[in-house]
Amino acid sequence: MRKMCESCGMPLKNDNGGSNKDGSVSGRYCSYCYKGGKFIHPKATVSEMMNFSVEGMKKKGFPGFMAKLMVKNTPKLPRWQQPDTSKPAE
Repeated sequence: MRKMCESCGMPLKNDNGGSNKDGSVSGRYCSYCYKGGKFIHPKATVSEMMNFSVEGMKKKGFPGFMAKLMVKNTPKLPRWQQPDTSKPAE
């Protein structure tokens, strides 16, 4: 199992994990990004994902500057390194 979501970068130890099409737990994506074998926000750009993540962290009490720092590597995650970002990385 990977240590962080390949879409948003959230540590998977802090989440129950997203779900695959068969209902099993995804070892690659968190529950905020992936459900039923599909991305929850399939048309999101990397910038939109970063903003979504920052806002989610701020709602949980993270200072804005820290949340922004934590998402800076989002463009390097596997989901954003492929031509069709609406589908899971192979």
